[in-house]
Amino acid sequence: MTPGFPPAFLDGVRLFNSGRFFEAHEAFEELLDDVEADGRWDLLVALIQVAVGYHKLSSGHDGAARMLELGLEKLAAFPDVAWGVDVGALRARVGEDAATLDAHGVAAVRPASGRPRIVVRR
Repeated sequence: MTPGFPPAFLDGVRLFNSGRFFEAHEAFEELLDDVEADGRWDLLVALIQVAVGYHKLSSGHDGAARMLELGLEKLAAFPDVAWGVDVGALRARVGEDAATLDAHGVAAVRPASGRPRIVVRR
């Protein structure tokens, strides 16, 4: 049986899904030591970069597109569902937002009502 994420992973997911991207990235970082022996570490790093990208985007800081692109590159290595995380849906959303940022800037990215989500399937 493949190990799942530690229970605290869901805290990071809840923070991310509520738009608290900086706090989500910190929650995910705290789990890195628990999963460094396998691919869960790589997925957490991708989620951290995505969370930082959305934090930068929502805060108006430079570098949002670059962080989203870095996270997207890492997400590409995973199947559509990995350790219960719907990577495919997140990958699609991050790809859309990164492309929109590159082409049209921050103002063109979806408003908070359409914020990105991490879906965990149980």
